[in-house]
Amino acid sequence: MTNEELLLAMSDLLDVKLRAELQPLKNELHEEIRAVRDELHAEIQAVKNELHTEIQAVKNELRLEIRAAKDDLHAEIQAVRDELHAEIQAVRDELDEKIQSLDARVLQLQLNQDTVIIPTLNDIASCYTDTFKRYQAYGDKMDSVYEDVNLLKKVVMDHSVKLQKLA
Repeated sequence: MTNEELLLAMSDLLDVKLRAELQPLKNELHEEIRAVRDELHAEIQAVKNELHTEIQAVKNELRLEIRAAKDDLHAEIQAVRDELHAEIQAVRDELDEKIQSLDARVLQLQLNQDTVIIPTLNDIASCYTDTFKRYQAYGDKMDSVYEDVNLLKKVVMDHSVKLQKLA
């Protein structure tokens, strides 16, 4: 055998021996890794379960709080609604009273208009109508009075001129 063959044979022998010695270590490492992986999977699953349980508890707690807040809001809304209805009813009652008061006042004004104002206006209109008719009747006479006054003025002026000439 040559040196190279010898070296090759030694190398093969060492490889076989090394593999034989490393194989149990490799198997042992694989077992440890598998054990650690299983342990980690178990821990992760436990954490998942714990988180899931806590999340469910928080969800339930939040649901209860939301339901309580919702009930409180509904109660407050109903209280405000009732209060507003009461205030609106009070305003309606007040408006009804004022409308009734105004209706009574309007009725009084209508009665006053029918019994006092219209008869008074009719009397005033009658007086003015009578006065207008008298003035209209005297209107024709006024034209003749105007002519008479103008004639008198002319006569007085003529007589004044004559009197001044005599004086």
